[in-house]
Amino acid sequence: MRHSILAFAVLFSLAAAESIPAALDPDNQVVVYTSVDEIVASDVFRTIEAKEGITVLPVYDTESTKTTGLYLRILQEADRPRADVFWNSEFSRTILLKREGLLDRHESSAIRSIPPRFRDPEGYWTGFTVRARVLAFNTDIVKPEDVPRSATELVSPEWKGRVAWANPMFGTTATHLGAILACYGDDVFRGFVSDWIAAFHRAPGNSQVANLVARGTFPLGLTDTDDVWRLKLKGEPIDAIVFDPRGKGAAFFIPNTVSVIRGAPHPQAARTFVDALLAPEIERFLAFSASRQIPVRKEVQTPDDLETWRDLPSIEVGYDRVADSMDRATRLAREIMTRRVEQPR
Repeated sequence: MRHSILAFAVLFSLAAAESIPAALDPDNQVVVYTSVDEIVASDVFRTIEAKEGITVLPVYDTESTKTTGLYLRILQEADRPRADVFWNSEFSRTILLKREGLLDRHESSAIRSIPPRFRDPEGYWTGFTVRARVLAFNTDIVKPEDVPRSATELVSPEWKGRVAWANPMFGTTATHLGAILACYGDDVFRGFVSDWIAAFHRAPGNSQVANLVARGTFPLGLTDTDDVWRLKLKGEPIDAIVFDPRGKGAAFFIPNTVSVIRGAPHPQAARTFVDALLAPEIERFLAFSASRQIPVRKEVQTPDDLETWRDLPSIEVGYDRVADSMDRATRLAREIMTRRVEQPR
């Protein structure tokens, strides 16, 4: 059955996701499903409400099922959509929703300055500010020059049991696995993930990984840039390098994506919201926020501490190829985890 390996998440997400509050003016509202952290998204929503005069009714995902929970909820609601817009903190599930025929085409005038690589050529979704997958390290425990630079170094005896990562079934960790499978194929993927599952501590989500590193519980952790910046800007002893399994220093950049849901209850407000979200001012706001997201438009101003991140080389893998690999990557990871649990001790 389709999506059977994640079926348990459907019930969990439907039970855990927020109910949609009622707006004072039901004709001037937009229901936004978002996997973006509430502390960041809520400020954006308030800005758009003030500018456009619409009421934003947000539904957030849980940290433990990031992106996957809302993706499955949209699938469940396909015959009677409740959401108008999906603001996804990554891209793979957005692409899968397009393939399911659950998105509406909308080409905003705001996208003209967004590079083509971040846009669906048919206009079903648009990407904006990016985060990078990184290896975070505790600066009180690990010197920058001692941080492992490749997948091979990361599973060396020196670091065994000292690395944390988020549940590989969900969120950007799942997207990252999809990219690794797309880049390297089954054999290399199985080798990497088998080693990681055997050697890494699994946390519920990326923010928990960053917290564990900042506290020194684990000196290293695979996570996203925004989770590291949130703590680093508070003065916590944490920093990060890009994680390139080959050790060549190329970054895997993950854009936000936004799309209009097919059959949206409030289609005009949905398009107004999407246009506002894609404005350059929102990219600038996210760049200067505590999440330090990296604008995709070169002309958008960034804080000085983001400039070096903008200039990093990126891992060359198409977003459609990653989406193609997502379900297989999570299925293989689940098989590896299951075999490990079933092995006699």
